[in-house]
Amino acid sequence: MNVDQHLKVATWHIEQARLHATVEEGHKCGCPLNDDYAKIIEQVESGNIVDEGH
Repeated sequence: MNVDQHLKVATWHIEQARLHATVEEGHKCGCPLNDDYAKIIEQVESGNIVDEGH
């Protein structure tokens, strides 16, 4: 993806997170917690948000 595409996806995910946090009846975004997202979460939690392999 290019910069613009990454920013659009990030904006969408931030809005989904906001909805998860604020919608009382529960928000369903349909995002699967797959291996790629699990790896990203681990990287962010460890403070390493730069993937050295790319």
